[in-house]
Amino acid sequence: MRLVTFRTVEGGEAVGALLGEQQVLDLTRASGGAAEFRSMIDLIAAGDKALDAARRLVHARLAPAILDLATVRLLAPIPRPPRMRAFSLDPRHLAQAKVGFQKLLAPEGSYLQAGRDYPLPAAEPGYFATPVYWFMDHYCVSGPDDHVKWPAYSDWVDYELEIAAVIGNHGRDIGKAAAGNYIFGYTILNDLSARDAQLTATATGLSITAKGKDFAGSYALGPCIVTKDEVKHGDMHAILRVNGEEWARGTPAGRHWTFEDGIAYASQAAELVPGEIFSSATVANCCGLEVARKGMRGDCVELEVEEIGVLRTWID
Repeated sequence: MRLVTFRTVEGGEAVGALLGEQQVLDLTRASGGAAEFRSMIDLIAAGDKALDAARRLVHARLAPAILDLATVRLLAPIPRPPRMRAFSLDPRHLAQAKVGFQKLLAPEGSYLQAGRDYPLPAAEPGYFATPVYWFMDHYCVSGPDDHVKWPAYSDWVDYELEIAAVIGNHGRDIGKAAAGNYIFGYTILNDLSARDAQLTATATGLSITAKGKDFAGSYALGPCIVTKDEVKHGDMHAILRVNGEEWARGTPAGRHWTFEDGIAYASQAAELVPGEIFSSATVANCCGLEVARKGMRGDCVELEVEEIGVLRTWID
């Protein structure tokens, strides 16, 4: 199933399941307001029993609960996740991002700007020892087709196409072999990045993001959560488009770390909770920095991931 959170014509929020590309089944209404369908967090926390109930409702397709997507407003699938963290699953992104920084900061006309044949730097040795992560501000989430106001302190707009795993169960000290059982499904994250502010933060030696991230709307999520059983393979093809032009495409194939590694690491001596977002960080090649391009105010950014859909964000 592809599950969504949406705002109804009455102004409330409901949980739904997409029926094709044009319709959504209001699970909250179809279930008679059952507790497990009051919010996406409630659905996730209720486990397999709630998913089975949702599948039965989708199969029944009660006409009064079927709505045209054009009549509702999709929100972030989890409008305020209980916790968000970003890993760095693919060292290719780190290497290509370093080269992208050098190209974009190089003097005009230099050989760095002339082509993409600059040798890629190796990842730091520590990268291969620990699947490190950083926390993201869950108050900065935006949803599909939202307009995000670019922060006044930044003049360097960038977009990062990331795949995010949604945690489905409580768990602590989870072994890697069992970690896949804690994934409820997957969604898309546009990790909006103010690169000039990020450079300032990293220069302190105390932060790798700071106000390079964490501004209103900087974590766009959506358009849906596709449940784990619907994902046929882990190498979902991804495309980044800006104003209709394809900037980049990539796939998670070839990454060093997996979501299972991240779950096992993050759960050491700590409790994971349903609805947490675990981001892959950028799918290799799929950000403006890696292809040495800067975004601009006024851009329409589309992130497309096979088996999930398209997440669109407007930059104001």
